[in-house]
Amino acid sequence: MNTFKEKIYQTAISQVKEKINLLKTERKAINEGILEDTKSSAGDKFETGRETMSRDLMTVENQLKQATYEFDELCRFRAIKEPSPTVQEGSLVQVGSDQYLISISLGQVTVDGQKLFMLSKSSPLGEILVGRKKSDQVEFRGRKLTITELL
Repeated sequence: MNTFKEKIYQTAISQVKEKINLLKTERKAINEGILEDTKSSAGDKFETGRETMSRDLMTVENQLKQATYEFDELCRFRAIKEPSPTVQEGSLVQVGSDQYLISISLGQVTVDGQKLFMLSKSSPLGEILVGRKKSDQVEFRGRKLTITELL
């Protein structure tokens, strides 16, 4: 695997792991808040607060599930060693002066001072790029773009 591509995966995995750890910390704090919340004479206020915390907990649980899925997907893409002749998940694509890693939607990432975009195959640009080859031209938002490199 290309060493730059490996660094991209290391950076992305690190970011997703950090997100997972933050979500676990938040989940723990919400759980502790639910357990410590004692019923007072204002019963309705207690029930409303507890319901809000339960909804917050469900939201964090869903975000944690998504982040874990993203981590698993990054590990799966990282395991792809052979470059493909066409753009697919795991491909690092140079389009004009911009670089895109087709993987998970993580947005802009900076690696070794170079900015690139991590996007999923189901993103608008990802859908256009998947299946294309080096030197193919694509049209995106009214602009003609050429795939100049594919790793």
